[in-house]
Amino acid sequence: MWEGDARSCAIGPDGALIAGVEPAMSYRSDDGGDTWRRLDPIDALPTRAEWTFPPPPHEPHVLSIDFLPEDPAALLAGVEVGGVILSPDRGETWVERNAGLYVDVHSVRPDPSQPGRLLAVTGSGFYASEDAGGSWERRMAGMDNGYTVGLGINPDRAGEVLVAAGDRPPGMNGRLYHSLDAGQTWIELTDSVLPGRHARAPVPFFAENGAWIGTDAGALFRAQSAGGPWQSMHVLPAPINAVVAGGSPSSIMH
Repeated sequence: MWEGDARSCAIGPDGALIAGVEPAMSYRSDDGGDTWRRLDPIDALPTRAEWTFPPPPHEPHVLSIDFLPEDPAALLAGVEVGGVILSPDRGETWVERNAGLYVDVHSVRPDPSQPGRLLAVTGSGFYASEDAGGSWERRMAGMDNGYTVGLGINPDRAGEVLVAAGDRPPGMNGRLYHSLDAGQTWIELTDSVLPGRHARAPVPFFAENGAWIGTDAGALFRAQSAGGPWQSMHVLPAPINAVVAGGSPSSIMH
């Protein structure tokens, strides 16, 4: 189907399937996965030769893929370690969008309620762009843990974000943070039902008119409002590393 280790995926509004792999590359299928096309222009990006990953074999990977809701042909991808890349034409051409951004990108997503706003979690904190990636701003007020790995965006409320962050790679001693202003300010999520700390940063997401958290212990928690109160919903017999809720997956590294 493709060469490489699959790390991310997305389904386009037109049904196109996109896979992101290691070494960093994306593939597109327009026939339900029967055939795949390598999106070669990624190899020609200006900084492609500099992309890397700290542990051997030092291969970068595409950790997130999404489509921009205001433009169904626009494809957004995050590369660890390489930054944010954007295609206006379903992967036929690509540009880098990294001005002001720490390029160890774990996930980058559009805010579906605010055209032009992109949000990213990185190895050096949370970043936001209000101009479709033309420039980025680091937003950490109220957030103590800086190794951000989990990102959930409320599709029904512009600017509401949940972020899971650890104090070191790959998200150890995880804590959860909530923002109502696209990361301008953060409040740590605490609740008597939630673990005080997570061995690994959990997966935050929004679905079914509520906020959700999936943990490395297999636990699922839900709250009607992210500020709480929270309730325990279920415990699965395996760690939760990714969740799909009506869009591209919310996930953490594993």
